[in-house]
Amino acid sequence: MYLGKLRDITSNELKSNISDVVIAVPGWFTDIQRRALIDAAAIANLNVLRLINDTTATALGYGITKSDLPEPESPRHVAFVDVGHSNFSVSIVAFSKGQLTVKGTAYDQNLGGRDIDYALIKHFSDEFKTKYKVDVHASPKATFRLGAGCEKLKKVLSANSEGVLNVENLMNDVDASSKLTREEFEALIQPLLNGITPVIERAIKASGLTIEQIDAVELVGGSTRIPAVRTKIQDAFPGKSLSTTLNQDEAIARGATFACAMLSPVFRVREFSMTDINHFPIRVHWQPTPTDPEDDTELLVFPEGNNIPSTKILSFYRKESFSIEAAYANPEQLPGGFNPWLGTFTAKEVPLPASGDAACVKVRTKLNIHGIMSFESAYVEEIEEKEEAMDVDATAEGEVPVPPKKKKVVRKKEIPFVSTNSSLDKTIVEKYREHEAQMYAADKLVQDTEVLFPLLPCSSFAD
Repeated sequence: MYLGKLRDITSNELKSNISDVVIAVPGWFTDIQRRALIDAAAIANLNVLRLINDTTATALGYGITKSDLPEPESPRHVAFVDVGHSNFSVSIVAFSKGQLTVKGTAYDQNLGGRDIDYALIKHFSDEFKTKYKVDVHASPKATFRLGAGCEKLKKVLSANSEGVLNVENLMNDVDASSKLTREEFEALIQPLLNGITPVIERAIKASGLTIEQIDAVELVGGSTRIPAVRTKIQDAFPGKSLSTTLNQDEAIARGATFACAMLSPVFRVREFSMTDINHFPIRVHWQPTPTDPEDDTELLVFPEGNNIPSTKILSFYRKESFSIEAAYANPEQLPGGFNPWLGTFTAKEVPLPASGDAACVKVRTKLNIHGIMSFESAYVEEIEEKEEAMDVDATAEGEVPVPPKKKKVVRKKEIPFVSTNSSLDKTIVEKYREHEAQMYAADKLVQDTEVLFPLLPCSSFAD
């Protein structure tokens, strides 16, 4: 429904139907979340050209319009610090003419504007429990009203040393009011502020750079307007000035728009390549073979920081069908409650060579532009020796004929396999798409009816 609403807004604005989209997602989104978003877009009748990491979208919007980027030998390193509504992201990106390369990223999924708001909600709910004898948390409506007031107070305190909170009819006919100074506000959110520096340090460490090698620091996200947040960021980048050349609220959407234009045949966009990286390391593991029980049973295929997209060939020596399973290597890094499982691969038939030895089965795995890992194909290589045609002119009369050379020809023989992952089956997606279209048509009928026959006041019927 959400994606469908965005589709309708855009269609009305452009006066044309929308089919292809680029969607920006947090870089810490897992394989399951990315596949689910693509399925949701398909149900909304949208084709996802690319899922792009939000920090990479920001970097693209920053770099594609720059005409003074250096040569690849001496790139410009920019740190993008994004403190948004719900999460905190840091990305170190290298820019050169016509390209950007993500060097390192780090995230905190629970550090953002909403967490700062909640610290204020908790403070004032405790105060009002004593002051007005009301329990705000007992009423969702009261909590929402207090949250809206706290968000306004947060913005006031970003520009003033003191602010007033007024919430009319908070609950039980109580009009609540209170005051807060900026010093008190910063003391309340100090535990959150302490989480800023470690994330920045992780991103710098992952990039392999030093602070001295970073040329610029760009701030993105509405919460970077809070003075205490900016101070913490400044402390983490000593000697560097903080820049706000990008639109802090629209930078990600702008970058995703450029990415979409680059993939569209309609628009001409400056050539600009992106090299992104994955955040969570991925490994595959399998059962040991009976003939070699001491053999390794797992392999790290895509380490943290692996380029996206990326393709790798895995080799397995087998005499019969076998299965392998892909999962995140460090489950403790994942957002809470996420299953580290990514998918399974099962080779159905393994052809044995004439020698009777184990066949070398090659499995092609891919980490695509969406940041999704999949098993693409499986095959064995069959080597055939062919004789090259003899050169007639080279065998003159009286000369000893030269035996023809043998040339090795390598042929790939595909192996049937079954692969599973968390994506919905295509038939289920199609069923949901039809159901969504029916509900959309029903909603549109109601809207059209209201336009044609608006509700009239009762006095009109009486007249």
